[in-house]
Amino acid sequence: MMKKVVITGAGGFIGKSLTAEFIKKGYFVYAIDRKADNLEEFSSCENIKILAVDLHNIEYLTSQIDQGIDYFYHFAWQGISSADYKDINIQKDNILTSVSVAQMAVHLNTRKFIFFGSNQQYLMNINSIDNEFCYSSVYGICKASAQMLCKSVAVNKMQFNTVLFTNVFGVGDYSKRTANMFISKMLKGEDIDLIEGNNLYDWLYIDDAINGILAVSEHGKNNKDYYIGSRKLRTFKEIILDVAGILNSKVNLNFGTYSDTSYTDYSKIDLEALYNDTGFECKSAFNESVNKTAEWVSKLGW
Repeated sequence: MMKKVVITGAGGFIGKSLTAEFIKKGYFVYAIDRKADNLEEFSSCENIKILAVDLHNIEYLTSQIDQGIDYFYHFAWQGISSADYKDINIQKDNILTSVSVAQMAVHLNTRKFIFFGSNQQYLMNINSIDNEFCYSSVYGICKASAQMLCKSVAVNKMQFNTVLFTNVFGVGDYSKRTANMFISKMLKGEDIDLIEGNNLYDWLYIDDAINGILAVSEHGKNNKDYYIGSRKLRTFKEIILDVAGILNSKVNLNFGTYSDTSYTDYSKIDLEALYNDTGFECKSAFNESVNKTAEWVSKLGW
């Protein structure tokens, strides 16, 4: 019998890559995204049903999806950049929407629900009142709240995992997020103003992200959180210097232009859990991944 998966936010960078992987594997994919255009490349595939529907329309979505879902992936999240990132009302709505999605997954007799968290859940920001670091990312805190509530919905009804990334990059990303922008500037030989960069960070190539998600889906232990990325982290500065060394060692990297007013508290994240439980580890060579991404970015015409 053909396995079935549901992917919310299927038109995004990671969601689209996961959709393509499952189509290749012969799974039936229910791909949910607000814009059908984001999934146009899959329109001729037989084993996909594209649902261009807002997640607030839960009743309609439920009626369009068959029972007995193997894996349900919840990527969709509004307000991940600009002012919306700090908008409490937009982020609060994401919490309520996520809970409704988890309840829908239960109704569809889903075997495992995978919630996509964020390293922002562990982001520490400087507090100007006492000059101490504290959790203050509205986006991150709301992600953590949604995760806990969805996990509570899943108890005794379906398996549940959370996956975390720091910075996924690679072919297929049309956005102007930091990895793409840094690579674009390096290719053009433009100066780059940067933070001091002495805190830990990570770059994860899209192929490793997808394979890590599959490892969690197939072998992850119930109710566990899994970080997909390097097991030995480097500093932001080390990573950027490495990227520049691969693409353009002559570019001026102005570290320290901005102060490090935030950092991810990786001491709260188990970097070894995914390897210990599933045997998965990242295999993409960093220089090859950066070069492939650079070739991709150069074609975007920025």
